[in-house]
Amino acid sequence: MAWLGHSILQFVKQRHFKIGKRLLSTIALTLFLTLSVGIPSVAAGDWSGESNPGAYRFNVGTFKVATISDGLLKVPPLPIYAPIADPEDVKRAMIERFWSADELFLYFNALYIDTGAHKVLIDTGAGVELGAGLAKLTRNLRSVGVQPQDIDTVILTHAHPDHIGGIVATDGRLTFPNAKYYISDAEWQFWTAPTIDLSSLKIPDPFKQGIIAAARKHLGAIGNQINRFQPDQEIIPGITSIAAAGHTPGQAAFRITSDQTQLIVTADVFFNEALDLEHPEWQTGFDFNPQQAAATRRRLLQQIVADRTMVIAYHMPFPALGHVRSQGDHYQWEPVQWEFTP
Repeated sequence: MAWLGHSILQFVKQRHFKIGKRLLSTIALTLFLTLSVGIPSVAAGDWSGESNPGAYRFNVGTFKVATISDGLLKVPPLPIYAPIADPEDVKRAMIERFWSADELFLYFNALYIDTGAHKVLIDTGAGVELGAGLAKLTRNLRSVGVQPQDIDTVILTHAHPDHIGGIVATDGRLTFPNAKYYISDAEWQFWTAPTIDLSSLKIPDPFKQGIIAAARKHLGAIGNQINRFQPDQEIIPGITSIAAAGHTPGQAAFRITSDQTQLIVTADVFFNEALDLEHPEWQTGFDFNPQQAAATRRRLLQQIVADRTMVIAYHMPFPALGHVRSQGDHYQWEPVQWEFTP
């Protein structure tokens, strides 16, 4: 087995990771111990098509709440998810977390809230806009006893396809036929304008055209049911909008409040622990105004840290619930402790 450890060390050297002799020795010792005792690797298995649960129930005060997964995509982190970063810094940040340096796990987590008066969904998932690997939201919603027709309120953080793609089903009908829809006024005005300028996005032009087409399709389908809100406005009792522009012109985060308990829905203010929590100055290729997005991230994260508020972050690992801690000029994610009883 020594040859394997030697090969890995050669790979590390050839990739020019900026590590010192002491760290290199530590890597060598770790490899020797690992390979000598034969520690097995652990991975999620394929059990004849069975899948892990896609919904996680919890409470916010008297509200019954659940994270509802729409699925998972595995995508290259570069260049789209860290376009201004040094590629070696990106690889190092991912390897430090025991991830593949070439594969970013991007989760899609909507939020269901039963306030007692309303059955609410915040964001609708991607539907089939990003391929057949997603579109698991309605199935996972049913797993907690909620049918699509039960939803009476859909609140949208912003109009990117992975957040609105579940509005229209594959048969052309509304997935949530009995819902009223809510979106920020700035977001609605931007995406329903005759001309949509996405020239500031650092993504290929076909991506941009796909984003525009999805916005026109899904927002166009709910024009008669749409309600527009302003920053800091209470949308329904217990759910208040928070200005979070930058990623899109009118992105909104939300504060869920019940019985003196709070949860912050961060939308796409941050994506990933290794990228924009560890490096809050980094941006994604999907940011409409990168400087504003970074400023929004700092502002909201500082408030979350100061208030010690629990958050749900759309693209973090399921169930996407946790707290954020500050570490100097960057931040760390602390996932909630899993509870088997909501």
